[in-house]
Formats: sequence, structure tokens, C-alpha cells
Amino acid sequence: MGRYRIERINNLIKRELSQIISEHIERSKDNFITVSSVDTKPDLSYATVYISALKDEDEIIENLNKRSPFLRALLAKRIRLRKIPQLKFEKDITKAIYSIQV
Repeated sequence: MGRYRIERINNLIKRELSQIISEHIERSKDNFITVSSVDTKPDLSYATVYISALKDEDEIIENLNKRSPFLRALLAKRIRLRKIPQLKFEKDITKAIYSIQV
């Protein structure tokens, strides 16, 4: 599968998951959850979704991983792909790297 196609799929998943999370995941009003990036395997079997949040980041990522099948089902209703990848949520470490360098 071409690199350009995977990049388009990553951007599509990122955009749709951002909307799904804002609509369906409960969070405190003063917290903000961001889908930083998505890294999909070329065979579309798995997608690693990098998340950052202002507060309780570990708890949010744990909750998202527990609700991964539900989020995958919602994603399948929004996008047209032959195969919807399994979702794995991880902490975005680029935020930590930037804070150390500054």
C-alpha cells in the first residue's frame, strides 16, 4: 500500500476520532483531549492513536483503551474502508520532549 494512502488514512482516522471522542467520551469541563497523531500499519490491522490531555492523561488513555471496540464501531460507521483497524491509545510523548528541551 502506498505511503500517501496511509497518510490520508491516518489523517482521516485522526479527524473522525477527534470528533467521536469529543461527542462520546465523558470528561471534566476543564479538561481538553487532543488526538495528536495516528500511526496505522500498512495492512490496516492496527492503528496506534497518540493522545494528549491537560489533566488525568493516564486515566483517560486507560478509559479509551477499554472503550476501544465501541470507538472502532463508531469509526466504522463514519468512514469507508474495507478493514477498520483495531485501535490502541497511547500517550503522546512529543509533549514531554518539547517541555524538556525548552
